[in-house]
Amino acid sequence: MRLLAMMGLALASMCTAQSFGQLQQLSSRDPDGIASLKLDQFMEHVVPEDKDYAVVVQLTALAPEYKCDTCQVVDRSLRAVSRGWQKQQGSAERQIAFATLDVEDGEELFRKMGIDKIPRMMIFPPGRGPHAMSNPSPREMKLNARNSSPAGMASRLSELFHTEIRAHEPISFAAIAKYILGTVAACSGLFAVAKAVRRFSLRKLGRNVWAVCTITFVLVMTSGLMWNRINTPPFIGQTRAGEVVLFAPTNNQQFGVETQIVAAAYAVCALCVVLLVRHTLQVPGSDQRTLVTLLVLASLILTYSYINSVFRLKMPGYPFRLLLP
Repeated sequence: MRLLAMMGLALASMCTAQSFGQLQQLSSRDPDGIASLKLDQFMEHVVPEDKDYAVVVQLTALAPEYKCDTCQVVDRSLRAVSRGWQKQQGSAERQIAFATLDVEDGEELFRKMGIDKIPRMMIFPPGRGPHAMSNPSPREMKLNARNSSPAGMASRLSELFHTEIRAHEPISFAAIAKYILGTVAACSGLFAVAKAVRRFSLRKLGRNVWAVCTITFVLVMTSGLMWNRINTPPFIGQTRAGEVVLFAPTNNQQFGVETQIVAAAYAVCALCVVLLVRHTLQVPGSDQRTLVTLLVLASLILTYSYINSVFRLKMPGYPFRLLLP
């Protein structure tokens, strides 16, 4: 019996070694060591929990027609980590493979798993061997601003696998030129502002100019612009049938056009409030004043109702509703 058990363990080791070897063979076809998987390869070499190696897989959509800028950012970071791991493999004791499963190759799996947001980074840990984890079930690495960068992704994987993983980022002369031009532009802008401040007093701009600047700043900050700058989402969405989608149906994601629509709606609400408080009272004639007040108030209510309907679209449990569904 002991002999049979030993033979079974040896056979299992040969099978997992063969699977890891096939992953390495797929990785060797890519200059950065990323294995591009088909669905059957993913199910055979990645999903089984009795393997003695780990696999880091990005579920993504890299084809140009998907216009997934975030997918490109995460892919570049994963490639930097994979390049760094390739340089470490000679001294590393662990077996870690890096792979990608594109939506075009794993559409059936994405649909069955209910995946409605990409990219996603999945970790498939080893279930046996010297580095086996107590829970070999796959887990997801959240792609926040830190983990989406090469250094942050390498640091997070190092924490997970308890081994040092370094990202290798080649020198980008285009990036250096961009930073130099940006520095020159910033210095030129500061110089121009300093010259302008010396020429005239900021007090001469008046309350209305400062009010417009303040409201504009508030609208930009509350419309989601900073989230877009950090996560670089696509400008608009698109269904599989090619239909344009303006709002992502989840509060965890948004498209670039959403910020412009929401900012415009907020601007209309702010304008209506300013008109009601300062200008409608100055309209000559009681009837005209009443008519203008009602029109401005109706515009405010309709715009606010539209904002609520947008929130309900992104969050079905949103409790507030006014006029519009």
